Amino acid sequence: MNFEFATTPRIVFGPGSLEQLGDHAARLGRGAWLVTGAGALERIGVVDRVTAMLAGKGLGAERQRVAGEPDTTAIDRGYRAALESGCDLVIGMGGGSALDTAKGVACLMANGGEALDYLEVIGHGRIPAKPSVPVIAVPTTAGTGSEVTRNTVLGHFVTGTKASIRHEHLLPSVAIVDPLLSHSLPPEVTASTGLDALIQLIEPYVSRRRHPMIEVLAIEGIRRAARALPRAYADGGDAAARADMMLAAMWSGMALAHCGLGAAHAIAGPLGGSYAIPHGMACAATMPYAMAANLRVAEQDAGGRETVRRYADVARAMDVPEGRTDLDTARGGVAKVCDLCAALRVPALSSVGVRKDAIPDLVARAMRTSSFKANPVDLSEQDLAGILELAIG
Repeated sequence: MNFEFATTPRIVFGPGSLEQLGDHAARLGRGAWLVTGAGALERIGVVDRVTAMLAGKGLGAERQRVAGEPDTTAIDRGYRAALESGCDLVIGMGGGSALDTAKGVACLMANGGEALDYLEVIGHGRIPAKPSVPVIAVPTTAGTGSEVTRNTVLGHFVTGTKASIRHEHLLPSVAIVDPLLSHSLPPEVTASTGLDALIQLIEPYVSRRRHPMIEVLAIEGIRRAARALPRAYADGGDAAARADMMLAAMWSGMALAHCGLGAAHAIAGPLGGSYAIPHGMACAATMPYAMAANLRVAEQDAGGRETVRRYADVARAMDVPEGRTDLDTARGGVAKVCDLCAALRVPALSSVGVRKDAIPDLVARAMRTSSFKANPVDLSEQDLAGILELAIG
C-alpha cells in the first residue's frame, strides 16, 4: 500500500474559533489582504470584528470584495493591489469564491505573472515555483472545503470554462472553521453549498483514484451530511447540524484533493463558466443522473463490481434500506439523492437557460476536465449527453 496525504497543516475547528484569528495572523505577517464576499459578512458585523482583532495585534488590513464566483481577472487585479499595499499575509473569509480568490492571490503574490499562466487545461499549466505568501482560510459556508485543498478554481471569461491552479503551495497555512459563521446563511445557500459538500464526498469515495484514509473520512462525512443538511436547511440555527455540515465540508475538501471527483463535477465546470448557476446547484442538477449512468455502465462491465459495491456503501451511509443485492442498494442511493435534491429545490438546468442544442459543446468541454478523469467508469459522449438531457428537463 502506497499513498500520500497532505492538507492544511493547522486546522482550528469549533464554535467561537474565529476569536483565535488575530493570534494566528500576528504569527504569520504584518499586513493582511482580507478577501471577503460582497457584503453578507459586513451586514452581520463579522468584518468589523476581524478588523478589530487584527488591529489589536498591530496588523493593518486592506480589503478585496469578491462578487460572484472568481475568475482570472479578479486574481490578477487582487495580487497586484495587495503587493502595492505592502501586505504579506492573505486572509480569505467567506464561501468557496472568497477562499479560492485568496489562495490564487497569495500564489501570484509570490510567483508573479498572470493567473492564466498557472491554470490547467485551458491555461499554460505553469508550476508555481515559490510557496505562496501565508494564507488563513476562514470558511463561512459548508461547501467547497477550499480551506484544506491545494487548488483554486477560477473561471475564464474568454473560454467560458472553469479550471484550477493546482499545487501543494496553494494549501493554506491555517484553517479556522467556526460553525457559528454559517448560522446566518439563507436556505438556498445552505442547500447549494451543502449539496456540493455531499457530492464532493460521494464522488471521491467511488473514484478510480481511491485512498485508504479518505475512504474513512468520506463515508463518515456522507453519513453526517445526509442527516444534517435537511435540518440545517429547515432551521439555520440548528447548531449541531451546522457543525456537522462544516465538518463534512472540510472532509469533502480533503477527499477531492486526494481522490478527484467525477462526472457531475466535470459537467458543472463548463455549466458554471457559461450560465448563471451556483456551483453546488450545477453539480446537484446532474448528480442523480450521473450516479445512475455510472451504475448502468458498471453493471455491464465485468470489472464494475467494486464500483457497484461502493455506491451501495454510499447508500447505506445515507440510511437507505438494504436491498437484495448491492446493485439494488446502490439504486436506492440514487433515489435518495434524487429525493434530497427535490426537497432542497434543485432547479432543472432549463431554468437557467441551458438548452439541448448546447449539449455537444458542454459534453466536449466536460470530457477535457480533470474531474472526468477520476470518474469510476468510462462514460461515453452519449452517456454524458444523456445525463444533460435529463438534467435540462
